[in-house]
Amino acid sequence: MMMAAHLKIPRARGLLLAALLVAASGCANLTAPDDGNIYEQAMGGLAVPPAWSAAADANAFRPQWLGSDDGQLQALIDEAVAHNPDLRVAASRLEQARLQMRLAGADLQPTVTLGGKYANSLQPANGLDINGYGVVLNWELDLWGRARAEQKAGEAGYRSAEADFAYARQSLAATTARAWLLGIEATRQTALAVRIRDAARAQVELMSRRERVGKVSGQDVAAARAQAQTSEEAAFQADQGRQQALRALELLIGRYPSASINVPSTLPGNLEAIPVGVPSDMVARRPDLLAARKRYEQAFFNHEEARAARLPRVALNLGAGYLSSEYVQLKDGLGSAVYPLGGKLLWPLFDAGRLKTQVEIRDEQQREAAGDYARTILTAFGEVESGLAADALLQQRERSLTAQVEALQQVLDAANVQFRVGKVDRYEVLDHELALDAARIAQTRIATERRIQRANLHLALGGDFGAPLPPLGDATTQR
Repeated sequence: MMMAAHLKIPRARGLLLAALLVAASGCANLTAPDDGNIYEQAMGGLAVPPAWSAAADANAFRPQWLGSDDGQLQALIDEAVAHNPDLRVAASRLEQARLQMRLAGADLQPTVTLGGKYANSLQPANGLDINGYGVVLNWELDLWGRARAEQKAGEAGYRSAEADFAYARQSLAATTARAWLLGIEATRQTALAVRIRDAARAQVELMSRRERVGKVSGQDVAAARAQAQTSEEAAFQADQGRQQALRALELLIGRYPSASINVPSTLPGNLEAIPVGVPSDMVARRPDLLAARKRYEQAFFNHEEARAARLPRVALNLGAGYLSSEYVQLKDGLGSAVYPLGGKLLWPLFDAGRLKTQVEIRDEQQREAAGDYARTILTAFGEVESGLAADALLQQRERSLTAQVEALQQVLDAANVQFRVGKVDRYEVLDHELALDAARIAQTRIATERRIQRANLHLALGGDFGAPLPPLGDATTQR
């Protein structure tokens, strides 16, 4: 049996008119604040300079910031994007947010219910058995924008999740680049450590020969052996670090950690100028800042939805069906088609302050979102300024160590010439080789750190590392 509630039409109109007069000024605001207003709300008038404090050349944005167009790095980034488990989790969360957005707009659409009833009991539970079937349409009229505000909040939440997913991809690309650089450094350091170990072993052999002819004491030989053992330990540590770096890279891109991945033997070459632009450009470009801004919009619409929920809710229902009865209680029985039309008005006049408190909670959530947006912006500014300053300092250190390596190479070349003409012996040449390789280790460390800082800057300034976003709704293809 399908039944519908009825309201007397004149009375219903009166109630609706009263609701309109009382609540006309309380409709939800369905226009989100623009980006400038959100920024001002979050930053509270903080003055942002027109250019970054740390000086840098302004060039067009290009992704080749690591000094190399190495195809292996791009291939590794693509592999990480396709197979990294954490990114697959982020893609699943994005899809969940998209489905939640779909649910948020469901209240704007009418619902249609199909039902029916049949019974032949002589003693029905309700005292009157009426059989029938029918279809009922229910539709809540969104007079004050409550459902639309809920829908917009869901959309803002999805856009926030979408931006978070974009930032997760960029972060994964930056992390892959850093792991690749560390793998190259570890491979290079291991080779240098082995060279130093071999040179130290050769010096022990030379010291032993000198001892046999009485040129040095046993104490000198023991000191050389101790130094050789130190070099031996350093070589073991370097190889252990190399294996750990390669396994970390393999895990990152979704491979089994066997430490068998091949990386170049040298670091990328010269680095290009940093295309930093101005701070406001970064605010518009970085996905995590966009995500924080969309969370503010979500909080704004959640507040509007809670405010509109305090106003009357009006729903209409329309049905069509067929009812019948065979019982003697109805003199002539019943068998006819019915088309019930009704309406419903719900106005929460007293609820012990629940809805008002909910509005206050949403107010605080909006303030929290503004504070989170401001914190994210300031953190981003700090990352860029620190990165620019670090890049300038590391560039100077790299130049200094490069000059030191070049000078020590000249000394070694001169020592080899003197060795060939008999002015110095092999032991002194090995000393110069050890000094040169030690300087090369320091140079490699600083060169790697500078390129890692470039990867960090690329992420801080909103670069994409050549990993484009999939079309909307295609996040599941990454799983």
